[in-house]
Amino acid sequence: MTSKTLTMHDDKILPFEIDYLPQFSVKKCEKELNEKPEKKTKAVQELRSLLKENPKTNGITFHEDLLVAYLRRNKYRMKDAQRQIQDSIHLHGTEKYAFTGVPDEYLDLPSSKYLVLLPKRCHEGCALILFRWAKWDPAELPYQQFRQVVVMLIGQALRDPMTQIHGFKAIHDWNGVPWKLMKYITPQVVHQFYNTTVDINSIEISIYCDVLE
Repeated sequence: MTSKTLTMHDDKILPFEIDYLPQFSVKKCEKELNEKPEKKTKAVQELRSLLKENPKTNGITFHEDLLVAYLRRNKYRMKDAQRQIQDSIHLHGTEKYAFTGVPDEYLDLPSSKYLVLLPKRCHEGCALILFRWAKWDPAELPYQQFRQVVVMLIGQALRDPMTQIHGFKAIHDWNGVPWKLMKYITPQVVHQFYNTTVDINSIEISIYCDVLE
């Protein structure tokens, strides 16, 4: 990726798909995420070595862009990045079904469209996810597949450098939500959602519980 001069003062809303890092993103990497070109290369090599030395992660091939994502999330704190990757591997084992992808028969269902990655970013550069809860029918899209849709979408976006740096903002549209969905708002469900979409991921996710009319 190349860098182009662009600041928030340009009043330009960026698209989700962008093939360069704007200058304000480069500056955020340096000031907030402690990333510099020379440090980045060395840190990736060091993290890869630590993972190879650990029997739980030895033998697993980690692509460089994924390692960079975890380093950025942890502001280049090596041990924290290693721990988060190990936690991710552990969760993949204990809740494997959530990470196996969405079965084809569910992809074209109306309920699977409850989650949308918006084509534009916010003014801060964050990717925007819209949860349209009224579109989800558990009888059509069971809860397990519901989780798979979330994990799949976030996983696909993890490789995007712009999103790695600025993270996600999740917008929740509760308009028209039937009462039958309220049974899914439990501590256990919230904990599962947090584990598989926020805690172990290599990006920051800010959640906005808004009611859109």
